[in-house]
Amino acid sequence: MPENTKHPTQKPEKLIAKLVLASSDPGEMVLDPFLGSGTTAVVARKLGRRFVGVEIDREYCCWALKRLAIAQEDSSIQGYADGVFWERNSLSDRPKDKKQNVVQNSLFV
Repeated sequence: MPENTKHPTQKPEKLIAKLVLASSDPGEMVLDPFLGSGTTAVVARKLGRRFVGVEIDREYCCWALKRLAIAQEDSSIQGYADGVFWERNSLSDRPKDKKQNVVQNSLFV
């Protein structure tokens, strides 16, 4: 996955996106008291939520900041597009006119 870091217990963005969408609305605050490499903060930003994260490891904080900067430019979440969580390798089954809008329409549902 493009979001991977060397963090030993990093979670996939798609998994965290399901949790964030199920437990918050756009503009609300998401708290991650064990930020790690920043997956929760990155997903919160991509889904239009505010976030607070706490992390004691300086290297992990640097990874999180780098990922947040990238998320500012690219709001896509692998396996999530047009408000739908897609099964692995099923994006090719979508109608062709929808495939072109995956990145542009994936920020808000």
